[in-house]
Amino acid sequence: MKLVDYTRQPKTPGFLQQVMDNLPVWLPFLYSEKFAHERFVTRLQRGLDNRFFLLKNLPLGNSPDLSPYLLIGPPGLVILNVSTQKGIFRARDESWWEMSKSSRQYQPARRNLIRQSLELEQRLGAFLERQSFNCPAIQSVLQFIDPGVHVETSRPAVRIVLVDGIKNLAANLVQADEVMPGGQIRALVDLLDRSARPEQVQNLLGEGEDFFGKDLIQPAPKVAASPKKPLPVPQLDLPPVMEKMGLSRGQWIAVALLAVITILALAGLTVYLLLIV
Repeated sequence: MKLVDYTRQPKTPGFLQQVMDNLPVWLPFLYSEKFAHERFVTRLQRGLDNRFFLLKNLPLGNSPDLSPYLLIGPPGLVILNVSTQKGIFRARDESWWEMSKSSRQYQPARRNLIRQSLELEQRLGAFLERQSFNCPAIQSVLQFIDPGVHVETSRPAVRIVLVDGIKNLAANLVQADEVMPGGQIRALVDLLDRSARPEQVQNLLGEGEDFFGKDLIQPAPKVAASPKKPLPVPQLDLPPVMEKMGLSRGQWIAVALLAVITILALAGLTVYLLLIV
């Protein structure tokens, strides 16, 4: 399976950004969702051959919404709505219920994951229709990656897969009937890639390359160095600190939490040394 990750990363990370990148290693309990996504992708890669392509966080044109996981292969286009929620749920047709922890009774969930999956399917189908691309098969899968999930199903509108069913999902896709030949798979991947990166009007797989033997991600062509321009005069209307650092609100919270933990550790060490002396 070929993975193409469209997640946007900062071009020149500063010191704080480098600290944030290392936080998953220092505080792994805060980033269990990130590791769960990585394990999910690894399990798919083990079960699928190189006829399949997984596009992650794909933007469609100018839309701010991202398509989390799109799996393209011989069975067609599979939209994987991956959820990190845990709990006890009930699915029937398009309804989605969650068991309350206090009353132990089912009640309509605050976010209907089945309808969310169907909306992703409709949005992508409408996009392909505007691009005049006829996709023979589009299906949605609601995928859970946390082991603490139990779902009672009764004819759900989308396929629901728990974390222990990822291997079976991959096996079923490999053994499914082929409805999309290799040339059509390549055309769809190229179409979505051009939509995600319109500034690079370049075939994702390249011309004349072996479809089954090359990686998707190709090095960017070298651009001739342009003559140096005079440095602009600095402006006084500086952006706010949080904007200037390039960190999100969640990243600032993680930095503050790390600072509190460091202060508490130093305070405890100081008290310990004072007691010994």
